[in-house]
Amino acid sequence: MNKHYLSFLIGFVAAGCMVFFIMHYQSRAAGKVWAVGEVIGVREAVEKRLKETSQDITARLAAFGREVAADQLFSLRLIAENNPSAPEVAGKAGQFMGPMGLSLLEIVDSTATILSSGHFPASRGDLIPEKFSEVSGEPKMVDDNVAGKKTLTLQAKASFTVADGIVFYAMGGVVMDEEFLSRLSPLPDVKVLLRRGAAVTGMQDVRTISAVKDDKVYINDKQYSAFQILPDFAGEGDVPELIVVLMKEEPDSLRPLSAP
Repeated sequence: MNKHYLSFLIGFVAAGCMVFFIMHYQSRAAGKVWAVGEVIGVREAVEKRLKETSQDITARLAAFGREVAADQLFSLRLIAENNPSAPEVAGKAGQFMGPMGLSLLEIVDSTATILSSGHFPASRGDLIPEKFSEVSGEPKMVDDNVAGKKTLTLQAKASFTVADGIVFYAMGGVVMDEEFLSRLSPLPDVKVLLRRGAAVTGMQDVRTISAVKDDKVYINDKQYSAFQILPDFAGEGDVPELIVVLMKEEPDSLRPLSAP
């Protein structure tokens, strides 16, 4: 073979390989930028929904407080007649919990005594000093007794006054279950998971799940883009975390080069 032709052929192949690797590198770089941008966009959307949910809980509790404060029968039975077991008092939270879209609702006095509970009526008269001190005006994750079961919830507290300035509190919020998590997702292929210790809520058949690192998580040995959110938690034990997962495979441009 002519030496000049052979040199030309080798140079042509080398140049072609160089162009391929340059294009592949650029494709990978563009893919990474795209992936990072997508994660940022999803994070902003989920955090916005979580913030809106918290604001909604606060607003509903304030509205419930105003309703109770304006209820003359509530004041009459509780204060004038000193009858906290009257239906107008004991049944007040249960009457409004469902229509207000809350899964937990209570009326508590300044001594941290439950006067009315919509989600656990039998707790009327119980003292809840720990929960009373933990829950504030800004919604926080807190464990509560729901249908006799310890359940993680998102709750807040709103004060209101009755009669001559006697202060009471509306306390309540929502259970952090699969339905709640699904409402935080902005897209069908985005899963919002709740992990607490070894327990995972929001996705079926999770056998193994890694810690989130560099915007990646391994679920059942498969890698996904993901990020972590740590809402305020008031309580003891394992701190709950939200893990937001983009449930789709990595683009080809982000995969390692195959060996020739």
